[in-house]
Amino acid sequence: MRIARRRSSSPEISLVSTSDVAFLLLIFFLSTAALSVERGLLLELPRAGDSPAVLPASRIVSVGVAADGSFDLDGTPVSADALRAALLARLGSVPDSVVRLRVDSAAPYAAFVSALDQVKLSGARQLSLESGPRP
Repeated sequence: MRIARRRSSSPEISLVSTSDVAFLLLIFFLSTAALSVERGLLLELPRAGDSPAVLPASRIVSVGVAADGSFDLDGTPVSADALRAALLARLGSVPDSVVRLRVDSAAPYAAFVSALDQVKLSGARQLSLESGPRP
């Protein structure tokens, strides 16, 4: 009498359901993840065809950033720390003023951001940006 051998099957792990679970986890995490959106600078740009506004000199506060990163307010040199206080005093006397921020094209970017932060912290509502070499 012959005894029939059992065929041994090798153990296998089905990977079909693993890919389905990975796909569902991917969809779940993508749909629940909070996406951060950088807003950047909120500036209202002029429309094409708009005529430039002409303002009296008494309503313009000029802030300059030189190539070496130094600041001036209406031609008077000020430190970065004193810029905000000087702007607050100037904007307090003429509340409807427009701040003209002149930045030398060779000025460091950090100096521009610092000046822009001080202008925003001073409460200025209207801002004009100019770039290029200083006159």
